[in-house]
Parts: sequence; structure tokens; C-alpha cells
Amino acid sequence: MLRDSERFAKLLSPVPVDANKYSRGSVIVLAGSARFPGAAILTALAAARSGAGYTTLVTPQSSAPIAQMHLCSIPVISTPESDGAFIGSSFDAAFAMISHLDALIIGPGLTITQGTQDLIIRLLQTANEPLLIDADGLNALSLAPSGIDALRACTTNGVPVILTPHAGELERLAWAAGTLVDAESLAKATGAIVVAKGASTIITDGVTTITSEYGTAALAKAGTGDVLSGIIGSLLAQGIAPLPAAELGVYIHSQAGCRVQQELGLRSVMAEDLLEQIAAIIKELEG
Repeated sequence: MLRDSERFAKLLSPVPVDANKYSRGSVIVLAGSARFPGAAILTALAAARSGAGYTTLVTPQSSAPIAQMHLCSIPVISTPESDGAFIGSSFDAAFAMISHLDALIIGPGLTITQGTQDLIIRLLQTANEPLLIDADGLNALSLAPSGIDALRACTTNGVPVILTPHAGELERLAWAAGTLVDAESLAKATGAIVVAKGASTIITDGVTTITSEYGTAALAKAGTGDVLSGIIGSLLAQGIAPLPAAELGVYIHSQAGCRVQQELGLRSVMAEDLLEQIAAIIKELEG
């Protein structure tokens, strides 16, 4: 049997010599707010560092200048907002300016408003490409009256959706879906792949369930989940199938956490520290 590192290496297709930025995968990150601009920045940086050829950040108008100061090579699209957060029409304003799209990430740093609930429903109703929902995107999904129905309709139409909840978000989603509070039940009830984050992360599509034991308490810090979203979303954009992309993303993220822990100690790891280690882990996998 292949070791995990060997299995994961096989998922990373070599970059062709004639590749261009679009052929390497385009990922759109809808994230951030006036209160949490850093979540959007972390997610976008992780997506780019994980190999996507073209990463675009879409963020509310008030958080866009902060993002632009930190993202030299990542385009930032600002959208209309209300009280520093997305509104439902932010979707149309953003996507009118986007020409290439292979995967979408939504959720980090959104905050919970009626506008973000409207945005998540709008996205589920129109998405054609793989979609990852995290953080306040999950909370908006569980609170919106038609959220779970929109999610089921999206997956029934063949659009791959990955949900990345921590324990509290998983409980809220399970309650909204009327199912048991566990990843496999939620996946079966919604048709989505669920990545239930924790000391032992569960990755499941409701049929195949994988437990990742590579985690470390060093990752129990604000912002590390945003980095994970960027990694998995980037792998989706590069054409890796959703369940393997989720498993590989969790592995890269966990190994980056362990590497930083060795350098800085368990207590001192911050989400920002993971970004450079992503490159080292992927380089090792590629040999």
C-alpha cells in the first residue's frame, strides 16, 4: 500500500512547460469585511501559494484597500456593501468583471448579515464550478431560511460543494439540515463533501470517510482555517477531484502546522506562519 505522501504526490500533476496563468487554474475568493479583512488576505495568499495560476479576491469596498496593501500579485475587486459587509447584489457586481473561473471559495471573514445570507443563496443558485464554503459562509448557510434547500439543489445539479466546518459550525448546519451532528450524516443529507475540522479531521462525502490524524494543536489559532480554505480551493481550481482535493489540502495544512511548530513551538504559531511552509510541503511531495 502506498504511503499517504506517495498517494498525494500522484495527485499533483506536473506543470507543463507551456502552461499559462489561466491553464494552471483560476480561483475566486469571496471573503472579508470591514471587521475581518485579514481572513480574506490569508485565504487568497494560501490559494496562490498552493499553485493556482490566477487568484482573485472579491471583498467589500471598505476592506479592499487593506487587502490591496498586502496582495501585490493578487487582483482585488471591491463590491458594494452595507455596514462593511457584502450585500446580495455584490455577486453581480463582482462577476461582471471575472472572465476565468475554475473554483470558488466563499466565507472567511464575511460576518453574518442579511446581505451575506442573500449572497450565499445567490451563489448556490448560480454556481457551475466547484465551490468551497467556510466560516461565516457556513453560518449564513445555516441561518438563511432556504439555505439548506439551495445547497441540496446545487449538489443535485452536479456542482461539487465542500463544506469546512469546525465543531460549532457543524452543529448549526446539522440542526438546519435536520440531521445528526456528525460529518457523514451532514454529507448524506446535503450531497456536499464535509471536512469537519478538529484534532482528528473527518473528510467525507457520505460514502467514503477518511480520518486525518496529522493535526496539531498548533493549528488551534484564529486564521488557520482561512489558510486551509485557500489550499483546498486552489487544488480544486487546478483540477483535482473534490474528495482527494479535500484530503490533500488537509494533509498540506497539517504538515505545514507541524513544521512551524518545530520552528516556533506549540504556543507561538500564527496563521501567517503557515503560508511559507505550504510551498515546502508541496515541494517535498513533488520530489
